[in-house]
Amino acid sequence: MHILWGMQKLLVGRCTYSIFLHPTLVATLTIMSILSFQLNAASLPQVSSVTVKTRAPQNELVTVWYRIPKNYHPRQGQMSRVLVLFGGRNSSGKDMASGRLGWGKWADDNNAFLVSPGFKDDNYWEPEKWSGRALLNALEQIRKRYNICTDKLLFYGYSAGSQCSNLFPAWRPQLTRAWVSHACGVFHEPTARMRFVAGLVTCGDADHARYVISRNFVENCRKKGTNIIWRSFPNHPHDVSPDSLRLAREFLTYYHKACSADLTGRNSRRNDIPVYPYIGDDQEGVFYRADSPKAKNILPEDRVLLPALSIALAWGEAE
Repeated sequence: MHILWGMQKLLVGRCTYSIFLHPTLVATLTIMSILSFQLNAASLPQVSSVTVKTRAPQNELVTVWYRIPKNYHPRQGQMSRVLVLFGGRNSSGKDMASGRLGWGKWADDNNAFLVSPGFKDDNYWEPEKWSGRALLNALEQIRKRYNICTDKLLFYGYSAGSQCSNLFPAWRPQLTRAWVSHACGVFHEPTARMRFVAGLVTCGDADHARYVISRNFVENCRKKGTNIIWRSFPNHPHDVSPDSLRLAREFLTYYHKACSADLTGRNSRRNDIPVYPYIGDDQEGVFYRADSPKAKNILPEDRVLLPALSIALAWGEAE
């Protein structure tokens, strides 16, 4: 009876030696190597896409990209949050869904899916026309594959994308948990429907036109009883500053965790009267405890109500 043995090369120092392995051992090692590769690959974040048909001339077939967090498991105890990201004008969506600007790490830390549509022209920032339904259809496709929460979404956008990140929540506030718009030039009309949807607006004060538009929007919201967290960044033009991203991430993390019941399927509304233990002074970039005498002296147009210390520390300096 003849037994075949597998010959392998072994490098030791500068010398190469031939060693012989039994074929059973070779096969075992091969299977172990394949399994190890598959397990490692499964733990890595994956980026994929779905497509949606629309009647918009430039968007007959829209690609919507999404990123699966590295620790996602199909049999996990609760749903994964979805953060919808909108990049600059006519962004393909793939780069944002891939986790740029630090959103990949944030998504992995919070077991959240990143979703970013590749809309192009056709006034896509106006969700009531066609793009809102396209996004919802894409989310439904993703939900059929993965255990995600599609009725309490988070939104973030900058530049042209910031228009989407506030207009989409205003179109369907009941589907929104919190939203962030940075360097935005178009906002929704403040209404009572948005009173319990947390919002953050940021802008560089050297981005003059958008700075004025953003401040006016925040003031209009406050007049109608809706608190919007506002932060300007001195000497920043039309860019995405690291400090604005840090604040956006802390803001979204807070509402993601504070409203974790959203992910259990029990339809958490969380429409309690909000509490703001810290007050910021936008002109000085500092914040105080709400019961501090100094907090009471901040001008109304510069007062920023902050719901948590984590957000306050990302917003400014403690006094």
